[in-house]
Amino acid sequence: MAFKSTWKISFGEIDYASIVYYPNFFDYFQRTEEAFMEQIGFPYPYLIGELRLGFPIVHVEADFKRPVRYGDAIDIVLEVAELGTRSVTFGFRVFKGRELCAEAKITHVTVDLDAFRAVSLPEDLRRRLEKAQAP
Repeated sequence: MAFKSTWKISFGEIDYASIVYYPNFFDYFQRTEEAFMEQIGFPYPYLIGELRLGFPIVHVEADFKRPVRYGDAIDIVLEVAELGTRSVTFGFRVFKGRELCAEAKITHVTVDLDAFRAVSLPEDLRRRLEKAQAP
């Protein structure tokens, strides 16, 4: 099961070359991830505030294939690319229509925020992430 979000590029998101300034893609990925986590019943305020679980990023890789410009509408597709005992890797693909513009993988580890030490993913969260895992 893939999750999709749609964004319309605003003027403040482009650079001097009139394309999306690349760090903005990581903001889109984070916002898409937060919406996905909320949809599966684990919104970040609940994870961080009540369960005291954090998800720091430990690895990022990205490829930018086609320019995205002011006014473009893009779809960001999120899938769970890898699921470890203490980590999850989200895969992102950015489309403008049918055109693939960017791809990224972002790996998070699960951390007990009080001890700031890696812990296993809670079993109920793991089950929900498995449903979104890419085939």
